Amino acid sequence: MDFGETESLCPVCLAKIPAKRVVLNNNVFLEKSCLEHGSFRALLWRDANLYEEWGRGEDAPGSETKFSTTNMGCPYDCGLCPEHRGDTCTALMEVTHRCDIKCPVCFANSEKNLIEPSIETIKAMYRTVIEAGGPYPVQLSGGEPTVRNDLADIVAMGKRMGFYHIQLNTNGIRLAREKEYLRQLKDSGLDLVYLQFDGISDDVYRLTRGADLFEYKLQAIKNCLDVKMGVTLVPTLIPGVNDHQIGDIVRFAKEWIPIVKGVHFQPVSYFGRYHKVPDDQDRITIPDVLRALEVQTEGEVKAGNFIPRRRKDSHCGFSGFFVLTKENKLKATVDFPQRKADERNSDQFTISPAEHVRTFIDRRCRFVEKNTGCCTAKVGSWAEFFDRADTHYLSISGMPFQDVWTIDLERLRGCCIHVVSPARKLIPFCSYYLTSISGQRLHEDKF
Repeated sequence: MDFGETESLCPVCLAKIPAKRVVLNNNVFLEKSCLEHGSFRALLWRDANLYEEWGRGEDAPGSETKFSTTNMGCPYDCGLCPEHRGDTCTALMEVTHRCDIKCPVCFANSEKNLIEPSIETIKAMYRTVIEAGGPYPVQLSGGEPTVRNDLADIVAMGKRMGFYHIQLNTNGIRLAREKEYLRQLKDSGLDLVYLQFDGISDDVYRLTRGADLFEYKLQAIKNCLDVKMGVTLVPTLIPGVNDHQIGDIVRFAKEWIPIVKGVHFQPVSYFGRYHKVPDDQDRITIPDVLRALEVQTEGEVKAGNFIPRRRKDSHCGFSGFFVLTKENKLKATVDFPQRKADERNSDQFTISPAEHVRTFIDRRCRFVEKNTGCCTAKVGSWAEFFDRADTHYLSISGMPFQDVWTIDLERLRGCCIHVVSPARKLIPFCSYYLTSISGQRLHEDKF
């Protein structure tokens, strides 16, 4: 049994090579061979039956993003190129390569004294997104964006140019230390803090970030509550380090609803500063996370409450939407078996997967004030449920980024998270940060 042929890259020389998805002991692997450097096998997915279920169904409409020309082809000189099938759901912009800590795990391999783009360069990067079909949701990233004192000006400039959603990817240290700085970002139009949040204890942060950071995370969330800024918690999951805290992270997020809007799990990928040669036990696949969510929340959150990405590619990530009831329980709004039945009975999708994500970001990824629990709504009634669904909810999602061992060019061509390069190109996230076994980057696109 296998799941077809594709193309991948050699982990040593980054040459494009043939690959296939094969099943061994009910697990899905990517097998590939380089004429010069030999054969490689990487675990993609534990539970081949679920892999097959998640891959069923028709593709949604394709990309509307405008393309650049290409000479070498996918994935070497993305722009995006005409081979790409995934529209932009989020445009990531690196506003600095500097960082105030040095994490053992860092896809960007950031340092303290690196360079950063000028305001004019950032303006041109914003324009690139608009010219590609935007304004799409933008995530300001790095490095650590809060090392810039002009970050509020960068946010305000994006808002003036028409961007309706701007979020900040941050470790939260400065937001914890300087509430006024956070308030300036809020006043400039920032919509969401995308907070690095690997666990609920410092033993985790010492291993993932090299420092005791939990109190900073907690204070950053408290400050976001004070200024009414929405937060998404973003844990990088590493086997044996913090995968036992998956349920604890969800419970923590529940305590901070409605200021915390979601949890987005990122199973570790081996690129950037963390480019070790991984074994199967070093991988956390999507089914592993789903099972851990169900077990560690004692069934409050169930594996069946999550659905795949709406194709292009369905194995790229998972998501579930939950409403917090007055009894302090997360009530799911999605059932995967029912979703499959609904899709079989529908004619086709009417919007692209990326447009679906953009709509969700616009509606659900910011703090909105509203009085809930109207006196006429009966406790436990659907009226109360829908009333609370406007504010008291938690999105739980996840996405394992591809690395040089697992990269599947068919899946890459469906990527909807695009990095905006200083050279004014849109580059799929997984290829932009991808590194070889020696640390060589596929895209050396620096400021």
